[in-house]
Amino acid sequence: MIEKRWDLTKVTDRIQLQAIKQRRPLSCTMELTYRCNFRCRMCYVRMTDSQAAPYGRLRTVEEWLDMARQMRDAGVLYLTLTGGECTQYPGFEQLYEQLALMGFRITIMSNAGAYTDSIREVFRRYPPANVDITLYGGSNETYAAVTGDPRGLDKVMENIRFLQSIRVNVGLNFTMIRQNALDYLKVGKLCQGLGIPYTLITDITRHRHNPSFSDALQCRLTPAERACIACHPPEEATLALENAKELEQELKHFQMPKAPAEALPSETDVCIGSMVSSAIYWNGDMESCISMNGYCCAKPFEIGFEAAWAQLKDQFQETFRRPAVCQACSMKNDCLQNCTARRYEGTGSPHEPDPYTCQYTYLLRLYRARHEVTDIPTDPTCA
Repeated sequence: MIEKRWDLTKVTDRIQLQAIKQRRPLSCTMELTYRCNFRCRMCYVRMTDSQAAPYGRLRTVEEWLDMARQMRDAGVLYLTLTGGECTQYPGFEQLYEQLALMGFRITIMSNAGAYTDSIREVFRRYPPANVDITLYGGSNETYAAVTGDPRGLDKVMENIRFLQSIRVNVGLNFTMIRQNALDYLKVGKLCQGLGIPYTLITDITRHRHNPSFSDALQCRLTPAERACIACHPPEEATLALENAKELEQELKHFQMPKAPAEALPSETDVCIGSMVSSAIYWNGDMESCISMNGYCCAKPFEIGFEAAWAQLKDQFQETFRRPAVCQACSMKNDCLQNCTARRYEGTGSPHEPDPYTCQYTYLLRLYRARHEVTDIPTDPTCA
């Protein structure tokens, strides 16, 4: 697991530690919509209205504002707005403005591909604290192949420069699949030109409601490809993918970890984010983590935010109980992706190891040792 390094000279760290001590909500993710301007092949959220209909309805602006007032009264300071593409939510500008006026520190998670003049204006008047943008390639051609928008990169770059012009803190992530892996170096150069570091994301999961709604499992990197990409710099992406073919053969020696014969003391995943955070989805369900959709399903719009938070807190120990097989696994110190939410996304249960993650960890450890790699990129921590 990735560990949090605390800096007690920072007010933000002191606030978070106090919230953990008191087990009070400090941040919340509001997933406003499943709609998106892009049609990414690997998306785990996007749906058409007809596909989404069986799972609920979008909440109105007034419903979200009432929920935000409850969150503010409960002590929530940090809000993250996401989707789909959150700016595609009907009434986004009105909702965002009112949330900003409430005093929340707002992060926007976005593809930055569809900012209207009215969205730019509300960002200009009330700049978000952060905008975290996902990149899908280093050319319009790659954007067309991944997102379906032949001018996607041009739009994104224009909006990134707009955000920079109003002095918003911009974070960049490059989500890599087979269709854009060879753009690794191009993306790096784009980010260098913008003066913004970026994080490589290779952990792709199936669609949360119906695997047939996306091609995620077909277009994600294999465990061997992920391992090789992690151990090579961007300019060696082609070499990494070539080496993955040989590394793939090592899976014939791999066996899934087995549970120990004797019972082990119960351990809980150290998930800092879930101790002080929650996520409310477009249909009104609430979980401890944005990646746990459908597990506990607290209903804050029915019972209130405080009651929903109490429900999740009561279920925390059971939800985040680490499987005995993971506790006893010889790879546990190398398994950076083995969190409760990742197991749930991979298997439908937080208490079963995800074979894809296990294979990746096995091959990554093997490849790192062979090539004497000591420093590799990791997916971002949610802490």
